[in-house]
Formats: sequence, structure tokens, C-alpha cells
Amino acid sequence: MGHKILIIDDDEDIADNIQTLLTYEGFEVFIANHVKEGLEIIKNVNPELVLLDIMFPESKTLGFEAAIDIKKLRPELPVFAFSAINREYAFDFQKEDAHVEEFLVKPVDSKNLVKLINKYLE
Repeated sequence: MGHKILIIDDDEDIADNIQTLLTYEGFEVFIANHVKEGLEIIKNVNPELVLLDIMFPESKTLGFEAAIDIKKLRPELPVFAFSAINREYAFDFQKEDAHVEEFLVKPVDSKNLVKLINKYLE
């Protein structure tokens, strides 16, 4: 199996689509539909990269809070945030402020996503 990637996203369709893409590209992909589940997978499976949605039903910024928690657990773990948040809410932030290595706007460009993942996992 290839590199382990965790997707944390409450939108099952989006998570499944990204999983299909990344599995086809040779990655081993895990999905968590909730942040708490994602943190448990990080502890138990030891993924090499996390794709993290920002907006969850509980909070529009839960993903930002989760990124901080992920970095406390594993500071070296690359986290990519992805959301339609910039278009919908026009939040002004830098990716460094969000404790993520990359910020991708949904819908995520599949070629760019694979390219970025490979860059971080080389």
C-alpha cells in the first residue's frame, strides 16, 4: 500500500470522491466524518497527511480548531484545509494562521491535489 492519507469531512460524497481519486493514485485512504473520529484515526493509524474540511454542522470554524489539535498531537503532520469558505464567507486569513500547510478551495482540483500531496510526501 501507498502513503496513508486521512480525510476529515462531514460531506460523505466529497470524502468518497476524494478517496476514490487518491486510492486510484496509489494512496491508502481513511475517512472520518467527524473531527473526534479523525483525531482517533491519527492516534491509531498514523497517517502521513490529513485533508481537513473547515466547516462542520457544529461550527463554521471547527476545522481550524481541529488543525490546532492535530498539530498538538503531531506537529510534523502536514494538514491541508479545504472548503468553500473563502467564496461563501470571504474570511481573511493566511494558511499559517490556520495551522495548515495548504488551503484548497472546493471544489478541489484533482490534479493539483495529487501534485501537492506528492510534494509533501516525497
